[in-house]
Amino acid sequence: MRPLWLACLLLHGPGLAERAAAHGDTRPLVDPARPVTRLERTSATLQWHTRVPSPTRLQVRLGDMPMHTPRPGRPRNPWVGADVRVVNGPAGLRSHHVLRVGGLRPATRYTYRIYDPGAEPTPTEARWGAAKPWRREFSFSTLAPAGRMTVIRIPVKVLLMPNVLNVASAHGASGALTPPPPLMSDADLRRIKAEYADSARFFFGNNGFRVWYDFRIYVDARRQRWGEEPANVDRAYAGWPVCRSWAGSDYEGPGGGRFTIVDTRDIERVAEPPVHEPELYVGQIEQAFVRRWVPQRREWEFYGSGGGALGIDDWDRGVPSRSQYLGGGDTAWLATHEFHHQIESLGTFSLANREDDRVVFNHYFPRRRVKRADGRWEEWTWSTSFRHGEHYDGMAYTDRMLTPLQWLRLHFGQTISVRDADGDGVPDNDPRLPLDERRIGSSPRSARTDGAMHDYDKATLSHWAPYAPLTSSWLKAPHPRIRPNPRSRDSDGDGLADGDDPVPLNPYPPFVWPGRAVIDGDATEWRDVPLAGRIEAHGARVTFQQRYDAEAYYGCLVARGPWERLHVALDGEGQGFFSTDAVYTFTVTAGAAGAAPELRPTSGNRCPGLTWRASVAPDGSAVVEFRIPNRGESLWFWTGAGREIGWYINGTVDGGKPIDLYEPFRFVYCRMLEPAGKPDPLTGGPGPLSAADAQRDFDFATQPMGPEWRFVQGNWAQQDGAVRFVQGHDGENYLLLDGFGAREFDIWVEFEAGSDMHIGAWTADAQRTDNMTDYVAFVGGFGNARSVIRTFGDEAAGVEAGVEPGRRTMQFTRRGRELWLLYDGKPLVRADDPAPDRAVNRLGFLGGWGGRQVIHRVRIRAQ
Repeated sequence: MRPLWLACLLLHGPGLAERAAAHGDTRPLVDPARPVTRLERTSATLQWHTRVPSPTRLQVRLGDMPMHTPRPGRPRNPWVGADVRVVNGPAGLRSHHVLRVGGLRPATRYTYRIYDPGAEPTPTEARWGAAKPWRREFSFSTLAPAGRMTVIRIPVKVLLMPNVLNVASAHGASGALTPPPPLMSDADLRRIKAEYADSARFFFGNNGFRVWYDFRIYVDARRQRWGEEPANVDRAYAGWPVCRSWAGSDYEGPGGGRFTIVDTRDIERVAEPPVHEPELYVGQIEQAFVRRWVPQRREWEFYGSGGGALGIDDWDRGVPSRSQYLGGGDTAWLATHEFHHQIESLGTFSLANREDDRVVFNHYFPRRRVKRADGRWEEWTWSTSFRHGEHYDGMAYTDRMLTPLQWLRLHFGQTISVRDADGDGVPDNDPRLPLDERRIGSSPRSARTDGAMHDYDKATLSHWAPYAPLTSSWLKAPHPRIRPNPRSRDSDGDGLADGDDPVPLNPYPPFVWPGRAVIDGDATEWRDVPLAGRIEAHGARVTFQQRYDAEAYYGCLVARGPWERLHVALDGEGQGFFSTDAVYTFTVTAGAAGAAPELRPTSGNRCPGLTWRASVAPDGSAVVEFRIPNRGESLWFWTGAGREIGWYINGTVDGGKPIDLYEPFRFVYCRMLEPAGKPDPLTGGPGPLSAADAQRDFDFATQPMGPEWRFVQGNWAQQDGAVRFVQGHDGENYLLLDGFGAREFDIWVEFEAGSDMHIGAWTADAQRTDNMTDYVAFVGGFGNARSVIRTFGDEAAGVEAGVEPGRRTMQFTRRGRELWLLYDGKPLVRADDPAPDRAVNRLGFLGGWGGRQVIHRVRIRAQ
């Protein structure tokens, strides 16, 4: 039965269409499962629960600052004054409360406290504004007036220190001195500032244009020292100030140095909290570009680093959230990843801090609960991984999980409004912002610039990640990438409208094509297979193709020109990079001087079952074919078509310039298409076992079935020059030889049958000798319709094929970790051997199922 309160919301609240995601501020924002359920221009609706039945009541005030924000002068209680209202709901006591607050101003932040006399505030709640009988503060921002949209501006101070040197490294033990390098150029500083702009654009595009992280960059361009000043310091280096990030060691993990407080009025000073600045900064980033002299290469080298981040927990002491890292790596990535930790902290203190009301932690783990050997439980209780790739793609996916209303509940920064004349939820033309319609290319006068797709939906087709995977900022160079084209209904030009295209920014069909490939490093057989991905950049060209059959998934990479390295990730479960242990990753490295490339597994699972071959084609192209088996030792498995396989490929070319075949780390999910008609003939298998190569050869037309044969009396009998299964409806019964210890074998038979001709091989551990145990190959099963190799009860591979009339030959071969079924001398089915090291001690045949099996001749080779 539907709860009464939910029924009221459904009956008296917005209709289904209105409750759909609103792009701009033209309609109310609705989020019925969370604390603020509805936002409009002049009202907000909230819901909450109290421990004991209480009056429905809250306080609400104007203001962009939390209660305990330090400010100059005498502290003031913001809950006393003309801007504070007490709003009461219907009379009576209740535990679940729903209250609409009206009479509000558009595009304004309001802070509120819930009346809850039964709750005793915790110390943390008290730091965030709780004072019995009122709970701690939370906020929301109302929607903007017509023609505008509400945006939250989060000011972040960024201190760059571009000229920091390890002075000691310039002083050789022999007394040799290396002079300091030139100061960082204006061009290089512009490059770093552009990296922060890339990060801000990524965030803005993936929070639905609702939160603008305004990176305000300050530069301390002084020459500074990293480390102690050496005793023999040269006058060129003497007296340099030590860098504020120096923490007493050459590298202080994870970000390389220490955290300080930056005062933007005096950036050379290491401040103590609280710091009162004209701008109330919510976040802070410190980045020192530390270099050391490397004698072996005779160059100044930037230090690389990870990054460290601290949350907003000490806001009441005047300390913003903070990140710190060095400058030798990928600045855009460090800014994005490390500052996202600050955003997570803002979410913790702004939202309800429950699993469905948070900014998701950007280290990704699936929800799990595993009992350890010592009896304790290892748990990760909140999911932080979903159907996404690594790095940028994970943050894009999880930030998009938040609704616009959730973003407008941020408790920090400033609430502003920006121009949005057509109400499409994308700002029109505002150079302050990281992204707007002018830069995207859409019209501010129409919500559907292409006449079909909503401009917001078009803009968010892209994740707006920087033009490179994780790479040093100093190596980046733009390369072609398809971005949303608001002036066209088909951004990637593949003939499918963006609204219908499952991958609208990749012009290749998202399918895995049926078919088999021989893994020999020759791309000739891929000539007619459509491309899955392609890029041409910096003089290099890389293409990717894929196909599958019942046995395996196959891929082919072809690279030409000055390519250096390719990184491949494959999600065989279609669940996301971190949600399963079945993701395969590997790196392909170009060979030297025309040599074939090398492939190296990089995933923690070590890519079980992966095989590959590489070559250099006559035109100089590098070809890499690879294969991941279906079942067996592989982590992948499927039956028939329909399975989704996700891929992404990035790499480096021409001196380390990064490239992507799609957006960075974003999977292209492709679905296995169903095959039609008979499969292509298998190639590359073993030949028929000849009489000369056989260790045993039984011709039942000329020799009797000897005592070495074991069989079920009454079912198998030698009659009229052959061994026959004479009672065909008594189930399955064996005819076999034993005493082997073979890891490889060939068993060949000349036979006749109406259906169901079975050859089997059984290990010493097998308790039964039937067609669901160990290794069995059969032709004409399932009503003479299918031929299969079965391993340990599972169908490893099969085709639609039956037994034809007359004398035929069949062979079952185990060799080189493969199993082969031959019919009339030709390979019919191939499968991977799931247990190639297990020896078999019995070889033979099964009869029954009405197949009227007749065996004329048998050859065996076993070793």
